[in-house]
Amino acid sequence: MNRLVIVLLCLTAGCPGGSSKPAALPKDSTSGSEDAATLAHMLSELEDDILTSYERDEPPDLDTGMIDPRIGTARIGAGPDDVYIAGDLARAPSRWPLELDPSTPTRVRSKRLEIHIAADQTAAWMADELSWRIEMCGRTAVIPLRITALYAHDGDRWVPVFEHLSFGFPPAPIDTPSPKPIKTAVLSGDFRDELSGILWRGLFRTPHDPLVAAQDPSALVLGPDAGDEWHGAQVQKARMPAGKLEDRRVGTVGRIPSDATIAYWVGTYIADIPAQPGVPAGKVRMRVTHVFEKRRPATGNAASPDTRSCAVDSKDKADKPNKPNKSDKSDRSDKENGKAADCRWMLVQSHMSQPITDDELTKQVFGTALISSKPLELDCSEGARVRAPAVAPRRGVLPPAAQTP
Repeated sequence: MNRLVIVLLCLTAGCPGGSSKPAALPKDSTSGSEDAATLAHMLSELEDDILTSYERDEPPDLDTGMIDPRIGTARIGAGPDDVYIAGDLARAPSRWPLELDPSTPTRVRSKRLEIHIAADQTAAWMADELSWRIEMCGRTAVIPLRITALYAHDGDRWVPVFEHLSFGFPPAPIDTPSPKPIKTAVLSGDFRDELSGILWRGLFRTPHDPLVAAQDPSALVLGPDAGDEWHGAQVQKARMPAGKLEDRRVGTVGRIPSDATIAYWVGTYIADIPAQPGVPAGKVRMRVTHVFEKRRPATGNAASPDTRSCAVDSKDKADKPNKPNKSDKSDRSDKENGKAADCRWMLVQSHMSQPITDDELTKQVFGTALISSKPLELDCSEGARVRAPAVAPRRGVLPPAAQTP
């Protein structure tokens, strides 16, 4: 490859400590003091859950009625085989890449945690830049990772719906085993087609359609390269490789799908990668995750959840059974038809990544100091240097100098 992701190697004493920057109250919080206090409490709880999960790295709690069990939860990791769906998550290994000796000290630092709560407070989506640190040979290898996730609010707790972890690098055909497939499961073919159309109009087709792609502070698009990152109004400039959607799991968050205002898509995408210097053109199977929120189009990018909310009245929602009968649907139709008529699904977050094997990742990070990738073993002999590779800077950011002993 002609470009590599930024990887810093530094002396243990020289690595900045720092603590995770707390997530700020979303700019799209309501103005009422009671609503603002509720949002602040929900945000604080979820932030604590997320940061704690980085350290504990345990399988998530899967017991929830907020998502259809036919679609289930999902966790996507950086490696080709790191795909765990529904019940598989209970047996999932560490979310972090590489196979390490249990005695190897590691740390995770959150660098840019962003959390956005849905207008009806049934769900929240997040994104973070992580600094995963491995201490070996008296040095600390700092490996940058990206993570996005969707959570459902079930009673008084947050439950993960999906998680997507990746290592950003320039996409290219790599001669490695095919990544683990993602088995298709959807609520309905019509719903899948509706969201598929939104993806093409709001993300993959140029110019992007602003009527189906959010541009407020909650909007985010991450591409496969480390510099492929667009926030807010910049998502209209997002550039994804041409290709086609492949397998997918498509569901909603909420006990009644017809009332849901949050939808999600977990799947694969066959990208057509053009030729690059030293790298031929080819097709690459990417992992993709997307979050959609049902919003009012006239104010789809407005700051207040009240103006964008398409939720059914909360009092009606509390009185509904899990499977409404025909009379219930008739009773609610007059209340909902007016609101539903001016509401539509909008894409609020996307994450595309190319899986990377442990061998490829360790070669990029440790270079000639690498002895073995499974388990990770480095040359710590006298005079040996673990060098940071030449890298392409994040767009608009100058690369910091790599430190060596």
